[in-house]
This record gives sequence, structure tokens and C-alpha cells, in this order.
Amino acid sequence: MALPRTIIRLMRPYVVVLSTILIFVAYQHYASVKDDALKQTQANLRTASKLIQAQLKNSVNIFSSLNRSAELEDSSAANLNAVDIIRNTENYNDILRYDPSTNSAISETAIFNASMYNSDATAFDMKDASWTDISFMDNRFQISSLYRSQNRRWVVGLRETNPAGIPQYIIEFDLMYASQAFIDLRTLNSGNVFIVDRATGKVILHPNPNRIGEIAVVYKYSIAGELSQDERTQPVSYYFSDTPSYAFNPDSALPNNQLYGSINYFFHGDAKLASYNARNSMNWIYFSSISRSDLFAHSYSVLLIGFVALSLLLFVSIFHYLNKQLQVALADLSKATTLLEFKKQVQTLLERFCTRRRVQLCLYNHESQTFYTVDYHGQEQSLLIDKEYALDLLTSEVKYQRSGSQDPLAKQIQFSAKYYRVPLHGHNGLTGVIFLESRFQTFPSLMKLLQNFIETSLSNVLFQQQVLQRDATTNQDNLFTLRNKISRYKGHSDVYLLTIDVDDLKLINYKHGYTCGDQLILEMSSVISKHFPASSTLSTARTGGDEFCVLYHAVDQQHAFSLAENLREAIERYKLVFDTVNVNFTVSIGVSHLRDSVDKTLSSSLQATDRGKQNGKNLAIMSAAS
Repeated sequence: MALPRTIIRLMRPYVVVLSTILIFVAYQHYASVKDDALKQTQANLRTASKLIQAQLKNSVNIFSSLNRSAELEDSSAANLNAVDIIRNTENYNDILRYDPSTNSAISETAIFNASMYNSDATAFDMKDASWTDISFMDNRFQISSLYRSQNRRWVVGLRETNPAGIPQYIIEFDLMYASQAFIDLRTLNSGNVFIVDRATGKVILHPNPNRIGEIAVVYKYSIAGELSQDERTQPVSYYFSDTPSYAFNPDSALPNNQLYGSINYFFHGDAKLASYNARNSMNWIYFSSISRSDLFAHSYSVLLIGFVALSLLLFVSIFHYLNKQLQVALADLSKATTLLEFKKQVQTLLERFCTRRRVQLCLYNHESQTFYTVDYHGQEQSLLIDKEYALDLLTSEVKYQRSGSQDPLAKQIQFSAKYYRVPLHGHNGLTGVIFLESRFQTFPSLMKLLQNFIETSLSNVLFQQQVLQRDATTNQDNLFTLRNKISRYKGHSDVYLLTIDVDDLKLINYKHGYTCGDQLILEMSSVISKHFPASSTLSTARTGGDEFCVLYHAVDQQHAFSLAENLREAIERYKLVFDTVNVNFTVSIGVSHLRDSVDKTLSSSLQATDRGKQNGKNLAIMSAAS
């Protein structure tokens, strides 16, 4: 079945290709929305230009009416005509009588109000206003720059280039009212149209009347080369927008020295895209802006697909990273050769991938049915003897426990709540259990994967330990292991060591052959194990060719000697059958209480064994020191 291999081989390129296609489709959709929005902004610019031209052209007849009234009627009647025009035309702020010789003007509204009180209106200076010829009105009219009127409203003035009579009239357009015509010229959700004075950068017309008279932010960016943005909280579109970049020519005062085009800028942290057009004779720049946030909003569904695609790529990258890190950690775990190294690597592995809280490794000896741990000196510390609990772990899986009150081993190591219990199994059954303190549950598949690798590594370590610490022929402890256990129980008054030596093994080998001697060693180790079972014995060890030792508990010296004597008698009665021949053999046994050092204990037991041989063999002798 090649399907799993095929899936594994195709999974990564499939995700990469799928993500690439989704991202490409999302980008194309975003670009399409952007192009359509830019076309709409350009259409709005044309509409705004037509609206402005229409309002200005409608004023031609007003000038004719004013001039005719001034020529045919007296000053008072001409004033009433002008005031009537102001009142009936909403986008007019005022009409001024302008004197070119003094560059001053008088408000028709002020003249009318003064006449009510039999006083004279005061003229005011017009020197700050600059005038530009309007080509689409055959250069017969001029428009002023932005200025404040006498009633403190933002206005622009319109006058005849060559007036037909005296006085010369100026019509002031109320920009706050004129701006309302731009309210419906929207692009997407928040795009708008506004007009900026090319000479000063001040806003002339804007849907938000409060912006009129301010320096346009887009002007600061595109013309003055200054930056003005709010750095506090930026929308997502801010990070995906193009960086504003302009070549400023102060002589032309144009964005990128072009009469029309599109530019990027920021307004209060919001990334903006604007079309502009300065192809007019009024020295104005028309802008139609859109927010990139709107572009994202109108591309939401496809951009969501793009986000999913990026998430897939991110997921694959994260999976690859975790897989790589897990491989490295498991490789380090597999290099452990001792239980202490294994314990440290397990703690590092679980703390890195599961929890930063407590991790406790408990090992299990199925011969003595004892749960034990390895301290930081490599010494084994017994925790619990419970066969039923071990059988329960043998059949259980990884569990997340919310309470440790029903778990005897968890209570012993003080794990009370919210922990993982991970049983470890080997070829011969239960090998240990891991307690992993964790407030939150992690992925079950990850825990199962870690369990399998830890079980395999533990089996390898235990096998190496067995090779190093066990006798290969009898599978009993070797001398190195025995010495460690004697050292561990040093000072215990109820622990004894007996040493067993086969009497005349050389003679048996000479008479029956070495194969018989090997069989004798194996069967004698079996007899020893029956009399000193692992569940109640600290150690049974083969320390030499025909030499065995047993480390065991006894109530007192007499009890210790009695157990040794029973073993000697059992061996004496044992019938070894080799090639249909009964082979009788005996042993000499020396018993010693644990001394203050390992060497003294072994020496004391061996001396007692030697005395047994010297006194006729087939004897159990208690050490004189004991």
C-alpha cells in the first residue's frame, strides 16, 4: 500500500501550491477593487470640477444684473438689488463694491445695515487676496485665493477682469455651503472629494466644513514634503500601504511635479490613496481620496481566503519547526545511557513541549514490585510497593487527572491536582510511570507520541543497565550492582549478606566436563531464587565463576543464619541430572552483618565462607565479627 507514502510526499507541495494560488487570487481581487476605486475617484474629480464650473458660470448673469442696476438706478436701489441677490442665493456669502485704485472694498450687506442707522459703511483692505484668471470663462473673470470675509467665514471671491462700470463688483462664495455639494461624491465607505489651494496648501472645499482653511495633510505630504501622522494605533491597512515618496518642486507646487495622477499619504494613521487633478486655471488641486481600510473591507471575503492561505503556510512552517525540534530532543533522549541521564532528558523534553511545571519519573521493578525514583546522585529511592496498582497501570493509557486523591503513587510524590499520568510499558510489562503537572490539557496525539518514544528509550537504557549491572549467564546482579546495594543499606541492622561458594567445582568440571559445570551454575541460581525470591530479597548476585551472594532482610542474627542453613540444606538435597547421571554437589556459605564499609562487609562474609571450606565444606558459618 503506497497511499500513505504518496500522501506524505504530496502534502507539503500541495499546501504550498494551494496557498500560493489562494494568495494570488486574493491579491488579484484586491488589485481589481483598487483599480475600480481609482476609476471612481477620477469620475468624482470630473463631477466635482463640473459642479464648481457650473456655480461660477451661473454668476455671469448676476454680474450683468449688478452692473445694470448700478448704471440705471441710484446707489440705494443698486444696494437693495445686491442684498436681494445675496438673500436669494444660498452659496453667496456677500457682494462687495471694489475700488481698484485703493485695493479696498465695501460690503453691500454692511452698506444696507448702515443705511438703517443713517451711518456709513467702512471699507476694508483687499491686499491679501491674490487673483487668477479663469480660462473656462474666456478669461473675463478672476477668482481670488482663500480668505476670511468680514463676517469671519471662509470665502473665495469672483470678479470681472475688465469691469463694464464703476463700482467693480466681487461676489463672495460661502465655501461652507458650497462644500455640501461634495457630500455625496463618495468612494467606497469613507472616500471623499476636497479641493486644496495650490499656492498655500489650505483646504478650500471639503465635506467636513471644519477642515476648510486648514493646511491639507495631503499637501504636507505631497507638496511641502512634511510628515504628519498619528502614531498611536494603526489599522491593518497602515502596514500594507505604500510608503509616501515625492519629488517636490516648489516652483510648480505639484505632487511629483505632475498635473494629475495618484498619491499615497497618511491621515491620522489611516493609509490613504488619492487621485488628484490640477489641470485648471484657478490654481486649485482637486483630490478624491479613499482609505485603504475600505479597500480591505471590500476585498474581505477574498482577503480572508488569502489569510487562510497564509495561515496554512504558517501552520506548515510551525509544524516543520516543531517536528525538527522534537527530533532533536528525542535524539538527545536516545543518547542517554544511565537512568540519571534519562531522567534529566525526559524532564527537559516534557518541560519544553508540554509544561514548565513539575515532572516526576517513577520507575518500576517487576521482580520486587517496587516503584522507585532516581535522585540527582543516581541513587534509587524506593517509593511504593503495590502490585495491584502496577497491574492497573499496565492496562491503562495516558490520563489527565484532576485529582490525585485516589492515586497512591501520586499522593506519595505529592501530586494533588491537574496532572498527566503516563504509564511506560516495555517488553516485560510495566517499566515506569511519568507524572506531569499541567494546568491545561495538551494534544492527546502529542502525549501518545512522547509516550512511545520515552518507552523505547527507557527500554534501551534498562537494557544497557542490565548489561552493565547484571550477570549475563544467570541474569542476577553482578558485583558492581551488589556493591551499590550494600552501600545503600549500610547502617541497617536487619540486613545481612551471605556468600556462597561451590565446593570442588574444579573436580566436577574435570569429571563431567565444563558443560556440566555451566548447568550446575544455572540450576543453583534457580535454587537460590526460590529460597530468596526477588519480592523479599534486596539482591541476589553472581560475583564470580562459582561464587554467589545474597543481600537480604532478617529479624536477627539467628534468623539470618537459619535462612542460610536452609539454603545450604536445599542445595545438598538437590539432584543435578547431567547426561542421565545424577551429580551431587554442596556449597559453603558465609554470613555477615553489614559493616561500616562495603569492602569490610564482603571481606567478612568471604572469610566466613573460607572457614567453612577449611572446616570440611558443606557448612554455613556466621562471621565472627557478627
